[in-house]
Amino acid sequence: MKKVLILASAWLLLTVPVWAANKLFIRSNDKALQHSFELANDQEIAGLAVALKFANQEDDVNIVNTSFEGTRLEMLELKEAIVDNVEKTLLIYGIVLEEDYLAPGEGAMVKLTFAGKDVDKVNFRTTTIAHQEGITLVSPSAKEIPYEFNGESRTAGSPNLPKSYSLFQNYPNPFNASTQIHYALPENAQVKLEVINILGQKVRVLVDEYQTAGYKQVLWDGRNSKGDEVSSGVYFYRLVADNYHKVNKMSLLK
Repeated sequence: MKKVLILASAWLLLTVPVWAANKLFIRSNDKALQHSFELANDQEIAGLAVALKFANQEDDVNIVNTSFEGTRLEMLELKEAIVDNVEKTLLIYGIVLEEDYLAPGEGAMVKLTFAGKDVDKVNFRTTTIAHQEGITLVSPSAKEIPYEFNGESRTAGSPNLPKSYSLFQNYPNPFNASTQIHYALPENAQVKLEVINILGQKVRVLVDEYQTAGYKQVLWDGRNSKGDEVSSGVYFYRLVADNYHKVNKMSLLK
């Protein structure tokens, strides 16, 4: 158990970020680590933000999943956990819109899952994010309130499986040469992942096979089924697995 500080304010100023947390898959030789951040506040708050480094850049550990399910922030419409697995930083924020203020109390704020050979080296410390897609973290009247986290190590032989089918936003987006597409399978399924242009024409089939449950990732190199580079523009990627069907948008810039 470890105690650190976050910043909270009744008038937290945020702009919605244009990029989402990147997800990675859990490799078979990785270990998995789960963390649950516990928030404790003694007065009503309308918003909070915390910026942390979770490891050194050379460490082989990544945040592979973030979840607000069952946490104190679950009811907030505006909340996000933004992960940079290159810089090993994590930005968590939540802000009250039409909802009631967060009442005094304590409980989980967000749940994190880590994977990698160096998960034992995960060590949270505060950091300063000077600029991140126009986000202003807090107002001058912000105050510090305590929170703490606890962790549980689990071997990769039985990593936590996703609870539901998910298709995540590709990363990076927009992209130039290539981009990663991540998705989650809660059970074994026949999977088809394909890229489509704005005319609805099939550009490339990236996956068409039976896959086991887990977190998956696929690289698209910006080429069509003939191996030719496609032009700049907006594309869509569609995942069909069992009865799950979802389409996301991505942009290729050259």
